[in-house]
Amino acid sequence: MQGSVVDNRYDIARPLGSGGMGEVYLAHDMTLGRDVALKLLRSQFANDRESAERFKREALSAARLSHPNIVQVYDRGDTEDGTSYIAMEYVPGGTLKDRIVRDGPLDSEAAASFGYQVAGALGVAHSRGVVHRDIKPQNVLITASGEAKVADFGIARAASATTDSHTKTGTVMGTAGYMSPSRPSASRRPRRVTSTLWVSSSTRPSRAGSPSRPRTR
Repeated sequence: MQGSVVDNRYDIARPLGSGGMGEVYLAHDMTLGRDVALKLLRSQFANDRESAERFKREALSAARLSHPNIVQVYDRGDTEDGTSYIAMEYVPGGTLKDRIVRDGPLDSEAAASFGYQVAGALGVAHSRGVVHRDIKPQNVLITASGEAKVADFGIARAASATTDSHTKTGTVMGTAGYMSPSRPSASRRPRRVTSTLWVSSSTRPSRAGSPSRPRTR
């Protein structure tokens, strides 16, 4: 992908990371003259309707939000060959997990600061009817100036919809280590923030939600 141009607009420079559904690249928006993080849906999911809809929902969910601690979505589209993409704000500082791996556990002041920023971002999201459902260090980006930005609204859903993390029978959405041990209802969502802070300031992995088997409905 490096050196290729997506949708006659985004010149890909280098890979930034990857997830279960997509790959993220640093790209230059030739129309607006700025760097962006370009997320591309993996080709194996192109014909998977549920995955494609979830990918589009990430852009739509984040685009509804405007907050200094939420990664901004600039654009969403599909290339001529059917590849879906999302163009987002580029945060060069890496993720909270990257920082922990590089520098070790956060001190109490840094953990409190990041927690305050993430909680503020989620508060705004909830006020707009959007629930993130997968807060963890990998989904919190850190700017060069030390600000936290919440990313990856890929499994977000409307707050008025089902209040737990199950989208259909037997399916659990989210990362187990950062979920409540029981089904994470609306009243238990703060557990994800506290679990993220706990693991960020501890040398031990989170055990906040590692049941032997997920519950089904």
